[in-house]
Amino acid sequence: MAQKKRSSRWRVWHRWLSLIFGVQMVVWALSGAYMVFFDLDYIHGDHLVQDISQPLPEHTHIASLDELFATYPETRSVSLETRWLDNTLQTVYKLETAKGSLLVNAESLRLIELNEQHIKALANRYYAPEQANIESVVYMTDNPPTEISEKLLPVWQVNYDDFGNTSLYLSETTGDLLVKRHNFWRGFDIAWMLHIMDYEERVDIETWWLKGFIIGTFILMVTGIVLLVYAISFKRTPAGGSQ
Repeated sequence: MAQKKRSSRWRVWHRWLSLIFGVQMVVWALSGAYMVFFDLDYIHGDHLVQDISQPLPEHTHIASLDELFATYPETRSVSLETRWLDNTLQTVYKLETAKGSLLVNAESLRLIELNEQHIKALANRYYAPEQANIESVVYMTDNPPTEISEKLLPVWQVNYDDFGNTSLYLSETTGDLLVKRHNFWRGFDIAWMLHIMDYEERVDIETWWLKGFIIGTFILMVTGIVLLVYAISFKRTPAGGSQ
């Protein structure tokens, strides 16, 4: 009788712990399965974009670096690249300064300011699928969506009307593709948030929520093992034997 009473107490504990921690165990299983079964390259959206870099056109006349540094003395580093602008492949200098990146025409050293039409054209070149249907273009300076870092602001968001509701984020100054997002990435982000239990930043894998639920799950497992031992011992006790 005493053994049954102790078993009943363990069963009550196990039931309550299951109610509290069992739900999170299901969440861990489902979110983990989502993150494992989908290919990471697909989640990253690598299939949605393509490399648009082009070699420098032959016989390109460009201003010298001395002229460049004289015009833009705040330059810390520079690279010579190409950009498709106004349906023309242009040679440009991309400058890195203390205030950010700049794009200047490599021949005239004129500062290039990208407008919405430039961004649309560049986004369509980055976009890999054949049908490029832009749904909207948004210039963001504050309140970014949770799918991008605030450090990327200001940024152009180009949204496509496609299967995954793809969004491409382009630099406002250089037109570089910064990040790409689609619904499967967003689903992965939610799964990751639920898995690590960091419901705000979604980066901390050492939250007290996570540690607490790991300890609780371990206790739940211990109560289950104890109940299993009781169940086995009950089966071995002969009918009418000592209680």
